[in-house]
Amino acid sequence: MKIKKGFFKTEKIDREEAERKKEIARIEREEARRIMEAEKKDFNLEKYRIVLERLQLNWIQLNITCMTLGFAIYKFYHARTVSGEAPMGGHINGWHVGVFLISLGLVTLVLATLQHYVNVTKLKLQFKTMQYSLSLRVAYVMIFFSAIILVVVIFKG
Repeated sequence: MKIKKGFFKTEKIDREEAERKKEIARIEREEARRIMEAEKKDFNLEKYRIVLERLQLNWIQLNITCMTLGFAIYKFYHARTVSGEAPMGGHINGWHVGVFLISLGLVTLVLATLQHYVNVTKLKLQFKTMQYSLSLRVAYVMIFFSAIILVVVIFKG
């Protein structure tokens, strides 16, 4: 009989030990799940940041395209008037089209930069380790040069 009592006590201790191991394994799984969710959230925020950067770079590309096309049209118009040829078109000439395209590029880049700045600021609140936005710096430089080109075309034309 004494053997049975000791046997049952050992069985009870083994059961308690197994329950403790199960509880430890459950806690470890929950901790691993929390860590994975945090890493997944950081990864998703980084993907969103990259998407924002690419979008801003596309707006910069549009600005460069409009600015180049507008300046080329203006220079073509200016070359024709300097050489003494009659400008093409009636009421709307190359100067108007050039100024319009350069202005369009400048305005769209300013609006896109404001939107990008707001989105990056919101993202920084959630993603503390986020890098600074390089495309935002490039956009500031392009806005500055676009404004200079617009002023030159307006006052030279």
